[in-house]
Order: sequence, then structure tokens, then C-alpha cells
Amino acid sequence: MRARRSPSRFVADASAVVRSDERVILLFLVLLSIVALAVFLHYTVSLLDGLPEVLPAEPPR
Repeated sequence: MRARRSPSRFVADASAVVRSDERVILLFLVLLSIVALAVFLHYTVSLLDGLPEVLPAEPPR
């Protein structure tokens, strides 16, 4: 005959699963924020490269 699980053991198992899901969500949000930062920096640099130079390389004669 199989021993029955106690309710406290079931609750402990359920909380472990929730913690694991929270870690996955946190990891997803961290990766998403890193990708968003990379895209933001890429477009910022490309926009700044397209602007004219403030000081020309050679002074006018």
C-alpha cells in the first residue's frame, strides 16, 4: 500500500514550481531589456553618425 502525501509536502512542491516560473519570467525580462538596450544604442549611434560634423575637419580659408 502506498503512503499518502501530506498536504504540507504538496504545498512545498507547488511553491517550488512557482519559484521556478518566476525565475524564467525574470530571465526573460532581463534578456528582453538587454535586447531593447542594444536596439536603442544601435539606432542612437546610427542617428548620430548621420548628423553633420559640428566642427569641420579643416578650418575654412
